[in-house]
Amino acid sequence: MENITFEYLKCDDILDKFGKEKVEKRFNTLYAEMDEFIKDNKLDSVAEVNKILLGEVMIDYFTDIMRLKDFSKIERVNSQKKIAYTAYWIIRRKPIQIIVPQTEDPLYSNSLSAINEKFVMQYITTYFSKRERGEHILLRSEKCEGLKNFSAMLFYYLVYRLRDAQSLEMIITAFFAGQIYERTDVDISSELHSYDH
Repeated sequence: MENITFEYLKCDDILDKFGKEKVEKRFNTLYAEMDEFIKDNKLDSVAEVNKILLGEVMIDYFTDIMRLKDFSKIERVNSQKKIAYTAYWIIRRKPIQIIVPQTEDPLYSNSLSAINEKFVMQYITTYFSKRERGEHILLRSEKCEGLKNFSAMLFYYLVYRLRDAQSLEMIITAFFAGQIYERTDVDISSELHSYDH
């Protein structure tokens, strides 16, 4: 384990159900993605990933997944649920924290207030972009008005309207349904995401 220990957190039921290795791997992957996001956006001098809060994200996420599996009697949760529930808890817990609270640099001032929401938008759109059509959806949105509007609306929703993980799951499912709907010549359902195979 690279970044945190779960021994001090009350999550024995989670570790028993999913295994310490799986929980740690998920934590380490998210930590690395967040750290890369901070560096890519040149925010490493003003923001960092709080490992304790990210640990809480993991506990909340796995608790929800455990409840879903137990209630629905399912063995495997689909990737839309995984992405939606992870995104929801990131926004709730806000593990990317500002370490320099005030800055005069306009490059940073507009980027800091919704840094977790920006990460989540990238996290979700990276998931959408797994089956790439030339480039990442956020890069394509610069050339496509519809994708640009979708990205802007998704970000607005994440900042101002998000209420629960199920609504995020519906957005993700609807995005894929739109792709299926547009392909009248063939059913592309099985092609949409490699995470589920």
